[in-house]
Amino acid sequence: MLPINDLLYVAGAVQPHDKTKMNIASYDAGFFGSNSAEWLKHEQQKLNQFAQLHYVRTKAIAKHAREAAARSDGGNRLVQGRKSPTHPKVVSISSRVGRLRKAQRRDIELVSTESHYNHDGLYDLPDAPTDKRLSTVRLMHREWSGSYRILHHTQTRPGDAPDPQSGERYTEKLTQRAVTKIFESGAYVAACEGGFTTFLTLTFTLEQRLAIFGGETTLGREVSRFLDGIKKMFQRGWQGIDADGEPFELDGIAEPFHYIWVAECPANEDGEPNPHVHLIMNWQVDKQYFQAWSERLESLWGNGFAHLERIRQPKAAGSYIIKAVGYAAKGENADQGLIKGNRYNIARCSRAPGWDCLANFEAHNMAAIIKECGYRLEHWKKPLQRSLYRLEKEKERAIKAKAIAKKAQRPKAAIQKLTALIARLEGQQQAINNQIKARGIHASTKNRFCLSFEGEQAEDKAYDFLLWAAGARGWSMLPKDDDPDYHQNVSEARVIAQREYRQQYQRFLLKQAYWKSVLNDPLAPNREEPSELELSAAKADLEWYQNQQLAA
Repeated sequence: MLPINDLLYVAGAVQPHDKTKMNIASYDAGFFGSNSAEWLKHEQQKLNQFAQLHYVRTKAIAKHAREAAARSDGGNRLVQGRKSPTHPKVVSISSRVGRLRKAQRRDIELVSTESHYNHDGLYDLPDAPTDKRLSTVRLMHREWSGSYRILHHTQTRPGDAPDPQSGERYTEKLTQRAVTKIFESGAYVAACEGGFTTFLTLTFTLEQRLAIFGGETTLGREVSRFLDGIKKMFQRGWQGIDADGEPFELDGIAEPFHYIWVAECPANEDGEPNPHVHLIMNWQVDKQYFQAWSERLESLWGNGFAHLERIRQPKAAGSYIIKAVGYAAKGENADQGLIKGNRYNIARCSRAPGWDCLANFEAHNMAAIIKECGYRLEHWKKPLQRSLYRLEKEKERAIKAKAIAKKAQRPKAAIQKLTALIARLEGQQQAINNQIKARGIHASTKNRFCLSFEGEQAEDKAYDFLLWAAGARGWSMLPKDDDPDYHQNVSEARVIAQREYRQQYQRFLLKQAYWKSVLNDPLAPNREEPSELELSAAKADLEWYQNQQLAA
């Protein structure tokens, strides 16, 4: 047999001695101990003795079991008993085996990628060799809203750019980028122009639908024609007959005409495509002129009906049009239909100005820091979101109860009580939403490239975050600017941050080192398993016990 020292010497060519010892290899197994012929003969004798003993044990038991089964079958009719009944234990075992097999099946797709791409894993990425010129961190500011954001930007190589689009364009839904633009434009108009005031729904006649489906025209072309007409009416003025039957004339408005429109083409109840357009604008008239105004707009549209509504909350008008197309309720799964050409458009004066870049830094580990902040923020929001969900369900039940009470003509006091309950639930929801909004920070684990700050203290929070990232998370904080004075100022701020957050950074490093050691810790050696002879003896004892139970 090969000595242990020789084995360690041979294994030392591929791995250290201590690792070979830690693996607790069985040196007497395999070809190293294959010369033991006497041992094999002795083991074979033990197996033969066990087989003879097993036969003697089970011979009498099997005879009694057959006699008991014969008596049981003779005393039962065909409908009362079976010649070969299925033992309940067999059913239980097969059921458990089925559950185990089902549990061993792995999902084709990962339920979540957080187990592989969480912030702990991202912290190790800066150590890998990468092209640092492609990734930067930008401190950006939007003046009209007072917002700041930290953006992790990656410059695409010219060779990686997608091919230019060509031909006709077809879309099936609003993209996330389009929804963001609509919300930002709504917020911009609300903050700087007073908000949108009127909501329109434009429908199409059967003839116009056939023209759209036949390719003679598009939704975008028809909406552009309609907008050209109402913009001239908005700026030049118009005349008509009011609700009292008196003629009137209104002057034009010397202000920009703001609008946003979104088209959709879902299937109706009969399964046919139903194209229509939702439009919001900053134009409203007095009540006495509303009838004439709506008729004039419908005549300008000329393709069907034009339904007008007054927006009660101009500050939140962007959500009106998003809810109208079903995106807010169903997200990307909303059935918005296939549309040729433009699906939405925003007036040039209504488009929110972009972000201004204030500073550029090397990216380093900023993606991991942003993702960690998103993870912590989501944990903070989770109880509040559960409360919102509970309140929403209670409000839905209260609304249903109110509708039932009205239909059943219940007393007025009962209906007022339900109305007060609905108002109280809405107030609680608004309070929770205000609490979330008051935090003034927006981050998510699904987006590791952006962290935004809002509110009156947005600027202070943004700069405090950069200092915390440099001091408590080891961010490099190296500016991309060539100004030496600016480099000196940033270097001094980095030194101050490192001194201020030194203890937090040390705790962070210790925690990372601990979990890495746990992850890389070798598995404990397996316990000594029973031999084949012991397994056979245990199975024989189990079979003998089961036969005894059947015979009893």
